Amino acid sequence: MPTPTSMVLFDHSHNGHRPIQKRLPIFQRADHTPIMRLTERDKHILEAVHAYDGMLADYQIHALFFTGKSQMQVRTKLLYQHGYLSRPDRRKRAMLPYMLYWLGVQGAAYVAGLDGQSVNEFGYRREPKWQQVEHDLTVNDVRIAVVHACRTSKLLALEEWIPQSEFWAHPDGVEYTDSTGKMLKRKVRPDGYCVILLGGKRFRLLWEIDRRTEDNPRFVREKVYPGIAYIRSEAYRQRFGYNAGKILIVTTGERRLNNMKRQAEQAVGKDARLFYFTTLEQLTSQTVLTAPIWQRGGEPNTMPLFTL
Repeated sequence: MPTPTSMVLFDHSHNGHRPIQKRLPIFQRADHTPIMRLTERDKHILEAVHAYDGMLADYQIHALFFTGKSQMQVRTKLLYQHGYLSRPDRRKRAMLPYMLYWLGVQGAAYVAGLDGQSVNEFGYRREPKWQQVEHDLTVNDVRIAVVHACRTSKLLALEEWIPQSEFWAHPDGVEYTDSTGKMLKRKVRPDGYCVILLGGKRFRLLWEIDRRTEDNPRFVREKVYPGIAYIRSEAYRQRFGYNAGKILIVTTGERRLNNMKRQAEQAVGKDARLFYFTTLEQLTSQTVLTAPIWQRGGEPNTMPLFTL
């Protein structure tokens, strides 16, 4: 059997067709690539890469579309070799604990065509922002956990997810007053926004993924005051229909969580109830929505986001 990193070709230099194995290169495209047919799953992979802010790691593609790792490796290798996906060169790959994929020109052309666009007028990520790959993939991890949680629930449904790139491309501005009474302005760019359906009601969640390990004295100024102002703003109502929502902070550890929660409570009092905190370690598809892993501002006990 061929390995996931090789393809069976045929040697026609002798009588008959003697199968031989020719290994496809990992970090460059081969001069002669094996024939492939773009499957429905391949198409969904390309659409997902674009939807998840332009890139997915191999383990994330596996979680979304495959049950077997070797099968995932075969398909992503073919998609790379045929220009549908791109991936890092040898030097950048050595710096990452996973293989990373983003759209190649052929993949961009396919996704662009879904909206009747040409690849030249289609906006897509041509290369990752290498300095924030870890953060961006963590945002994807959280989103995938929410997707799986809703897929396996009979009562919860994910109606919409707006990725961070949309907020960077079209940010909303807010005005707010800080603790000194100074009027400030700020563009609000959450890491994600989603709508969860439960019992005919819509619940709006804004996500902030915090990967810092040191205390951030700017947390209240950069996230708390603007976050409260945003949910109450006309810009928020115009964009999402209602001035309602929860701000979810996912951070690196309990010590940092406790410090951020305390800062929010001291700064805004009862308004800290808009904020819910948990850690990356606690967040999985089994816990993210319905397990008591969240600490709400102003509340002493942990709780779930949804009680079914």
